[in-house]
Amino acid sequence: MQAMSVMQYQTSDGRSLDAYVTLPAGASRSNPPPLVVVPPSDPWDRPAWGYDDLVQFLASRGYAVLQPNHRGSNGYNGQFTEEDRYDFVAMSDDIGAAAATLVKSGLVDRNRVGIMGQNYGGYFAIEGIERQKELYRCAVTLDGFFDWGNLVTELKYFQYRSDSYAYFRRKLGDPKVEREKYHAISPLNFVAQAGVPVFVSHAKADDDVYRAQSQRLVGELQRHNLPHETYFPKEVVRPKDRLADQVELYGRIEAFLEKHLKAAR
Repeated sequence: MQAMSVMQYQTSDGRSLDAYVTLPAGASRSNPPPLVVVPPSDPWDRPAWGYDDLVQFLASRGYAVLQPNHRGSNGYNGQFTEEDRYDFVAMSDDIGAAAATLVKSGLVDRNRVGIMGQNYGGYFAIEGIERQKELYRCAVTLDGFFDWGNLVTELKYFQYRSDSYAYFRRKLGDPKVEREKYHAISPLNFVAQAGVPVFVSHAKADDDVYRAQSQRLVGELQRHNLPHETYFPKEVVRPKDRLADQVELYGRIEAFLEKHLKAAR
């Protein structure tokens, strides 16, 4: 397995944050590897120091991996306002700034940078290729969502068994009232700006509220004639099926990255 290291970077508003970097075997400035940026799967979480199966999988295939913290990550509350912690566009820009800093170091190939995320990380992957499209060559989204207004509206139907609806409505506002705000933070509205190949996967669950958003993303990619690949398991993914599904999924991701990132020059 490959070791992790820490780097610091500056946000656009001059704040200093850190990120974890894992380089593949044989990487050097004279032999810079392609880079996969992996945002946190929760916007208020942070990457953990230690073993990560996705990171080590990518490193074993010859990719450098960057796991950036951003203004929403735990441990930085003192540097940012409460509003910053729900500014998803600024979070995406922080992730892009971290990637640009690593690229500038010469340790990775500036012409072969992709972004890959799960859940909220999938959201940031699509947001990234729309906002920093000159940086990324491809994107992978796993179990992501891309329309905040739709998400919060759907959560209303579960408000008596979960506090998520009340929480997001308090932090982001009413989708029916704050239409412009929700439009601006929902990358599904700007898919036409994503000019790179996208791999979209979403596991089937008993409740497919989130999966429907990945299907809508595919529909938008098709509508704008943008290159993409998909993997949507047809059956509900249970714990006993997880290994077989993960092997299938990782194999497809490996082939996608090989074609659109590693082989690109």
